[in-house]
Amino acid sequence: MLVITYELNDAEKEKTYNSPSDFVAAQFKEVPDLPDYYHVIKATVDGKELSLDDKTISGLFNYLNK
Repeated sequence: MLVITYELNDAEKEKTYNSPSDFVAAQFKEVPDLPDYYHVIKATVDGKELSLDDKTISGLFNYLNK
């Protein structure tokens, strides 16, 4: 399970996907689930936090789409 905690209008929001590949597929849609520029506070896969150099949705997408 992928859990993304991101910032929107000075508030923390959370979005959950069954797998990282579900997130990648959702971002490939014509209108992606989350805008690329959103700031990622943290992202975890099966409870383990990912170490992101680029803490944006775009950076998370690039990290998971290797």
